[in-house]
Amino acid sequence: MPPLRGMITLRRLKLLLAAAQLACAATSLTAAWQADAAMDKSGLGDLERFAFWNSIVGLSLMLFFLLWVAALLLALFAWQRDPSAGAWQRWKDLIPDVLCPPVLLAAGWLVFALFH
Repeated sequence: MPPLRGMITLRRLKLLLAAAQLACAATSLTAAWQADAAMDKSGLGDLERFAFWNSIVGLSLMLFFLLWVAALLLALFAWQRDPSAGAWQRWKDLIPDVLCPPVLLAAGWLVFALFH
């Protein structure tokens, strides 16, 4: 049965979740950079501004992981919906929405830690 107009398809929902996860990762890294800029290494700086940006880091990471769990559950739902798909196809479907966002988040934090 073709999807109805106005209905969101499963694939679009998975890509939307992936885009939201990547936006959370970018927000987290940007806020961490701002928090680091607000407080220098000696402990002097604007403590209020540091706390503000640090809370944004925490919230964006929590939202990232909630969206990641939602994407994982959606992938499991898709597996149950189409049991005829092969193992390679299932892993291939996981790459953009479940596997890439955490890897990119970890890579971003690693770059931030090494070069900042």
